[in-house]
Amino acid sequence: MKKVSVICVDCEYDYIDTVLIEQAYPNLEIVEAVTGKEFYQDIVEYCKSTDSDYVCFLEPGQRMRPDKIQSMVEYAEKMPDAEVIFCNRNYIEEDGAIAAHPDCLYRGGFQDKVFDGSQILYILLSDGNNLIGNLTTTMFCRKKAIPFIEHLRQYQLNENPPMQKAFLLFEILAGHKMALTEEALVDTYVKPLDVERLREEEALFEQQIEIFTKIHGWCDLKDPLTGITAEHKRLLQGQEVKKKQIKREITFFAQDKGEYYNLLPLMKEAKERGYQVSHTEDINVKAEIGVYCQHVGRPQNAQFSVVLLHDLAQGHNRWPNLWELERWNGYDLGIVPGANWKDRWERCAFQYYPNPRCGAYMMGYPKSNEIFSEELSNRALEVKQTMDLKYDISVLYAPSWENDEKEDDFVRALASLPVNLLIKQASWPKGYEQIVKNIEDMRNMHEGKYKNLHYIEPEESILVALKLCDLVVSDESSVMMEGMMFGKPSIAVRDWLIPDTIPSRFACIPFENVIKCKKVELRETVERMIIEGFGHDQATVRTEDLFANREHVKKDILDAIEYFTTGEGCTDFMKWKMTSRYMPGNMWS
Repeated sequence: MKKVSVICVDCEYDYIDTVLIEQAYPNLEIVEAVTGKEFYQDIVEYCKSTDSDYVCFLEPGQRMRPDKIQSMVEYAEKMPDAEVIFCNRNYIEEDGAIAAHPDCLYRGGFQDKVFDGSQILYILLSDGNNLIGNLTTTMFCRKKAIPFIEHLRQYQLNENPPMQKAFLLFEILAGHKMALTEEALVDTYVKPLDVERLREEEALFEQQIEIFTKIHGWCDLKDPLTGITAEHKRLLQGQEVKKKQIKREITFFAQDKGEYYNLLPLMKEAKERGYQVSHTEDINVKAEIGVYCQHVGRPQNAQFSVVLLHDLAQGHNRWPNLWELERWNGYDLGIVPGANWKDRWERCAFQYYPNPRCGAYMMGYPKSNEIFSEELSNRALEVKQTMDLKYDISVLYAPSWENDEKEDDFVRALASLPVNLLIKQASWPKGYEQIVKNIEDMRNMHEGKYKNLHYIEPEESILVALKLCDLVVSDESSVMMEGMMFGKPSIAVRDWLIPDTIPSRFACIPFENVIKCKKVELRETVERMIIEGFGHDQATVRTEDLFANREHVKKDILDAIEYFTTGEGCTDFMKWKMTSRYMPGNMWS
């Protein structure tokens, strides 16, 4: 069995015991090292004197999977041409919640491949995107990759442990063959944002990387290597990006009715300000100013791009980090609805991909600007007059997906109660013919069979349905969150199935403001809520967590667009700008 040295850098005894006692690999030699004046000398001398086959590290602020060392040794044996091995890592918060997984943009790009370490390091330093991790994610073959002490002595880093460890890592990697196992075997705890410290470290890094480039003969550099992404560099520069001489033409991208009604308040505001306004379902249309609310838009097709959420539950099975797959760094301006989403964004913004060029702002949810409008009240009255509502209480069924006869579950459970049953299905775009057929089948099954059952057309705005109801029943739809705009409570049926996976999954409901039950409990839950009264339900409290700035959301969003495309106009919207909660990921973290 291969022998592995674990060099514990600046670690307390208890921490070493706690972390390493869990490791499954038995043949370990554990040694301690302290950053400072003799750090590099101690590391090199130890590596020359030990008989271990591999050397790896442990640093403070890390958590290792029990099979971390075992898996890395196995991978090193599988990849004998690689002299340095890395594993992937997650970033975690103090309570252990994962704030970011390994960057999925590079998934599959490293596994079972050997690379030139200097070339990979050059690419990472140029982009400021750290894909190799830290010393704890590193293992090297002792006989092949001991760093040169003559190189290490040239760095002036005795007083800065993070930087000292980073350049040790760079020297281990430079000039050697490397491989990376894409398993996340390490968790790194994020650290609170300290902009001044970040600025000092970035300046020190730029000084020391010049030494590194001279040592390794990187003489043809066109741009300085800053070790930090462009998205986070703007945090240090304190500059806003302004694009001028852009035409007053805005294209709103809406691929279904839900997205259309979400953007409609902004369309109206833009028209009132004299913009030429159009909307399209074609996500590939070129735009002067493009406003997107899809999971994945095409900001590269717009001279200036804005991104919003299309609903309040967007990507809820991936919270807090929606942006791992739905990246905002290609946009100019990002908008979130309220404090809940602000919290998610600020927890994840230490990564580069949630950060638009002009920043992200908690400016609100456009639909919330309309809830007290005369136009909505009039439309709701028109729709109500087409129904013969027998009772004072109306329960709305509005699922995310219609499948497995969920509508029939709803009707059978509640039809005999003294309530009006309102059904509002979503208006589905092309490509979802089976769901559309399910909706039609359910309507054919129920319409006209129950005197207290009424349909609101799928093409109608969900705000009309919410205006008319007293209670919402759904699976995992963001309609339940939107009901909070009107102070309407919601019930989520947690064992209704969602057919967006194979096999179908149970509804995912990470909403604190929603009452959850099984479908066999639906009638009992509705009856209990009727008795208790809807107006006092705690689920409707603290709607500001969901919807900020309700009175001014469309004004502030258009103010921001105008400012960033002309450099002029009202800047009151700046008070809603968000910033990362944690230190940005970089090449020395």
